[in-house]
This record gives sequence, structure tokens and C-alpha cells, in this order.
Amino acid sequence: MTAGSTALVEFLLARIEEDERIAWLVASESPTADTGFCVWATQFAFDPERMIVAIDYQRVLAECAAKRRIIDAFRAAKPSTPTAETLETVLRQLASAHADQPDYRNDWRI
Repeated sequence: MTAGSTALVEFLLARIEEDERIAWLVASESPTADTGFCVWATQFAFDPERMIVAIDYQRVLAECAAKRRIIDAFRAAKPSTPTAETLETVLRQLASAHADQPDYRNDWRI
């Protein structure tokens, strides 16, 4: 992995951890296991600038796990192969959802 791709992976893992923290907090506060139950998570001070509503915390956790598997596949891919290049493009696309985040780097744009 290059220094740029290492930073990209670290950036994505930090965003995943934020989402997981909020989803687990919502899960612990939820009065029901019904995945359709809506809970406003903005009352929790993880990031006061970011309003997050957890509609389905189980789906959020599943998405976090899927993103981790994509990152693992990227890490396992041999550098400079078509597979590694494709997976890096996927990681850049995932990161683009967080382009407004201060740690986002413009060189990750596709």
C-alpha cells in the first residue's frame, strides 16, 4: 500500500468507527429490537456538527462490516494489480460520501 492509500484506509476506518459507535449507542438506548424503530441520535455528543438519525442500527452495523470486508480485500490485494486498482477506486467512492469531513483529501476524488 502507498502512503496515500494507507491514509485513505485510515480515513475510512475512522468514519466506520464513528458510525458503529453511534449505531451501538442507539442499539443500547432502543426500547425495541424492531429494525424499523427510529431514534434521533443527535442528542449524543459524538459529533455535534453532524446530525445523524439511526433508522435501522442493524443495517448500519451490517454496512460497516461490509465496508471493513472491502478494506480487507484491498489490503490483501497485490499492489499495482487490476484488483488492487479497482478496490482503491471503490474505497475512493466510499470516501466521497464524507467529502465534507475536514480530514478528506482532494487527491482521493475520482
